[in-house]
Amino acid sequence: MDRIVLEVDSSLAKVWRNTTPSLKAKYEKKIASILKEMKEVEFERLLNKVGKIAAKNGLTEDELNNLLNEED
Repeated sequence: MDRIVLEVDSSLAKVWRNTTPSLKAKYEKKIASILKEMKEVEFERLLNKVGKIAAKNGLTEDELNNLLNEED
């Protein structure tokens, strides 16, 4: 696992320092889950944007499938 640093206000940092290890582990899992979800949402947004641009430029689903199935 990699470590990241989040900047928070001093009162929140104090609460974190005084939190039990088991509770910290619980919060770390929740934070990781939120960050992963954000990443997935951003990727889905990107795919939707690309799809709209492709459709606007006339790319149909059939044409896309043909392109994806072409052999080099």
